[in-house]
Amino acid sequence: MFDEPCSALDPISTAHVEALIGELAKSFCVVIVTHNMQQAARVADSTAFLYLGALVEVGKTEQIFGNPKDPRTSDYVTGRFG
Repeated sequence: MFDEPCSALDPISTAHVEALIGELAKSFCVVIVTHNMQQAARVADSTAFLYLGALVEVGKTEQIFGNPKDPRTSDYVTGRFG
């Protein structure tokens, strides 16, 4: 489990951490908690959106970012709030 694994890191260090996550994901289930939408889109196979402690939506990352089912998810991933 990684909680904000690249918070306050420079882009080069972030790329190294993301590469490590990719390698670990070949052998382990990796969970990342992040507010960085770009990072989630780059490294996640599946994405869950939680709002006020409730699970709003979960699905393949491409679906969550490209065609979310819940308007709250859409608002968050497009930057309308958050």
